[in-house]
Amino acid sequence: MSAQTISSFELAVLAANMAEDKKAKDTTVLKTDQVSTLTDYFVISTVESRAQMISLADHLIKALKKMDLQPIGQELDQGGRWTLLDFGDVVIHLFHHDDRSFYKLERFWSHATEIPQNLWLKEKRQAS
Repeated sequence: MSAQTISSFELAVLAANMAEDKKAKDTTVLKTDQVSTLTDYFVISTVESRAQMISLADHLIKALKKMDLQPIGQELDQGGRWTLLDFGDVVIHLFHHDDRSFYKLERFWSHATEIPQNLWLKEKRQAS
Protein backbone atom coordinates (compact mmCIF):
# COMPACT_ATOMS: atom_id res chain seq x y z
CA MET A 1 0.00 0.00 0.00
CA SER A 2 1.05 3.55 -0.61
CA ALA A 3 -0.41 6.95 0.21
CA GLN A 4 -2.26 6.88 -3.14
CA THR A 5 -3.91 3.51 -2.56
CA ILE A 6 -4.69 3.39 1.16
CA SER A 7 -8.15 4.38 2.37
CA SER A 8 -8.71 6.16 5.67
CA PHE A 9 -10.22 2.94 7.06
CA GLU A 10 -7.16 0.94 5.98
CA LEU A 11 -4.89 3.53 7.60
CA ALA A 12 -6.87 3.38 10.85
CA VAL A 13 -6.72 -0.43 10.81
CA LEU A 14 -3.00 -0.38 10.08
CA ALA A 15 -2.29 2.09 12.90
CA ALA A 16 -4.48 0.19 15.37
CA ASN A 17 -2.72 -3.09 14.61
CA MET A 18 0.71 -1.48 14.83
CA ALA A 19 -0.22 -0.13 18.26
CA GLU A 20 -1.44 -3.55 19.41
CA ASP A 21 1.70 -5.21 18.01
CA LYS A 22 3.79 -2.84 20.13
CA LYS A 23 1.89 -3.81 23.29
CA ALA A 24 -0.50 -0.86 23.49
CA LYS A 25 -3.68 -1.80 25.33
CA ASP A 26 -7.40 -1.22 24.84
CA THR A 27 -7.10 0.11 21.31
CA THR A 28 -10.31 1.59 19.98
CA VAL A 29 -11.12 2.68 16.42
CA LEU A 30 -13.85 5.31 16.11
CA LYS A 31 -15.43 6.27 12.78
CA THR A 32 -15.97 10.01 13.10
CA ASP A 33 -16.69 11.15 9.54
CA GLN A 34 -20.46 11.20 10.07
CA VAL A 35 -20.22 13.40 13.18
CA SER A 36 -17.23 15.65 12.52
CA THR A 37 -15.38 17.36 9.71
CA LEU A 38 -12.09 17.04 11.64
CA THR A 39 -11.16 13.52 10.58
CA ASP A 40 -12.60 10.22 9.40
CA TYR A 41 -11.21 8.01 12.18
CA PHE A 42 -9.72 8.19 15.65
CA VAL A 43 -7.41 5.44 16.84
CA ILE A 44 -7.08 5.54 20.63
CA SER A 45 -4.62 3.37 22.57
CA THR A 46 -3.32 3.11 26.11
CA VAL A 47 0.39 2.84 26.89
CA GLU A 48 2.09 2.04 30.17
CA SER A 49 4.99 4.49 30.19
CA ARG A 50 6.52 7.58 28.61
CA ALA A 51 9.17 5.39 26.99
CA GLN A 52 6.53 3.14 25.41
CA MET A 53 4.61 6.19 24.18
CA ILE A 54 7.64 7.77 22.54
CA SER A 55 8.73 4.46 21.05
CA LEU A 56 5.27 3.71 19.67
CA ALA A 57 4.82 7.22 18.23
CA ASP A 58 8.25 6.99 16.59
CA HIS A 59 7.45 3.53 15.19
CA LEU A 60 4.13 4.70 13.74
CA ILE A 61 5.68 7.78 12.12
CA LYS A 62 8.59 5.83 10.60
CA ALA A 63 6.44 2.94 9.33
CA LEU A 64 3.84 5.23 7.78
CA LYS A 65 6.52 7.51 6.33
CA LYS A 66 7.81 4.47 4.39
CA MET A 67 4.36 4.41 2.77
CA ASP A 68 4.65 8.09 1.86
CA LEU A 69 2.27 9.05 4.68
CA GLN A 70 3.48 12.05 6.65
CA PRO A 71 1.84 13.37 9.81
CA ILE A 72 0.44 16.85 9.29
CA GLY A 73 0.63 17.43 13.02
CA GLN A 74 2.13 15.90 16.12
CA GLU A 75 1.70 16.79 19.78
CA LEU A 76 3.47 15.29 22.78
CA ASP A 77 2.70 16.74 26.15
CA GLN A 78 5.73 17.71 28.20
CA GLY A 79 4.97 15.11 30.86
CA GLY A 80 4.81 12.28 28.35
CA ARG A 81 1.22 11.45 29.30
CA TRP A 82 -0.37 11.69 25.83
CA THR A 83 0.57 11.98 22.19
CA LEU A 84 -1.47 12.94 19.17
CA LEU A 85 -0.43 12.04 15.62
CA ASP A 86 -2.54 13.72 12.95
CA PHE A 87 -2.50 12.02 9.55
CA GLY A 88 -5.43 14.06 8.24
CA ASP A 89 -8.10 11.42 7.71
CA VAL A 90 -6.86 9.49 10.76
CA VAL A 91 -5.84 10.92 14.12
CA ILE A 92 -3.97 8.62 16.51
CA HIS A 93 -4.22 9.27 20.26
CA LEU A 94 -1.82 7.56 22.66
CA PHE A 95 -2.60 7.99 26.35
CA HIS A 96 -1.18 6.89 29.66
CA HIS A 97 -3.94 4.92 31.41
CA ASP A 98 -4.83 7.64 33.95
CA ASP A 99 -5.00 10.34 31.30
CA ARG A 100 -7.18 8.22 29.04
CA SER A 101 -9.57 7.79 31.94
CA PHE A 102 -9.46 11.52 32.61
CA TYR A 103 -10.03 12.72 29.03
CA LYS A 104 -12.57 10.01 28.13
CA LEU A 105 -12.41 10.58 24.38
CA GLU A 106 -14.69 7.62 23.69
CA ARG A 107 -17.34 9.17 25.91
CA PHE A 108 -16.87 12.63 24.40
CA TRP A 109 -17.17 11.13 20.91
CA SER A 110 -19.91 8.66 21.91
CA HIS A 111 -21.96 9.75 18.89
CA ALA A 112 -19.19 8.36 16.63
CA THR A 113 -19.33 4.73 15.50
CA GLU A 114 -16.97 2.36 17.27
CA ILE A 115 -15.55 -0.18 14.82
CA PRO A 116 -15.80 -3.63 16.43
CA GLN A 117 -12.41 -5.15 17.12
CA ASN A 118 -13.16 -8.22 15.01
CA LEU A 119 -13.34 -5.92 11.95
CA TRP A 120 -9.89 -4.44 12.40
CA LEU A 121 -7.71 -6.65 14.61
CA LYS A 122 -5.36 -8.94 12.68
CA GLU A 123 -6.37 -12.59 12.86
CA LYS A 124 -3.12 -13.74 14.43
CA ARG A 125 -3.77 -11.40 17.39
CA GLN A 126 -7.35 -12.63 17.82
CA ALA A 127 -6.17 -16.20 18.29
CA SER A 128 -3.74 -15.31 21.10
